[in-house]
Amino acid sequence: MIWEIVLLVVLGGAFVVLKVLHSENERKRRLERAERDLRMKAATGGFAPQKWDEPEEKNPQGEPQGNGGGEDDRENADTAQDSGEKGAED
Repeated sequence: MIWEIVLLVVLGGAFVVLKVLHSENERKRRLERAERDLRMKAATGGFAPQKWDEPEEKNPQGEPQGNGGGEDDRENADTAQDSGEKGAED
């Protein structure tokens, strides 16, 4: 009877040790998988929100939005014509 109890205790201890080892290996595997996924996401730019890419698509040439600077060119042309007319009148 004593041998049976000792055998059950030994088997129970072995079972506990194997479960602890298995859970440690499973924890390490999950941690490595999470790190690998994180590296892949960082390498592919997965952390940047998609809305940051939208302004670049709307304005691919890099020109300023709005009047595009055309109004400034017309103002400079008017002042150049005015100065030329004044010089012709003198």
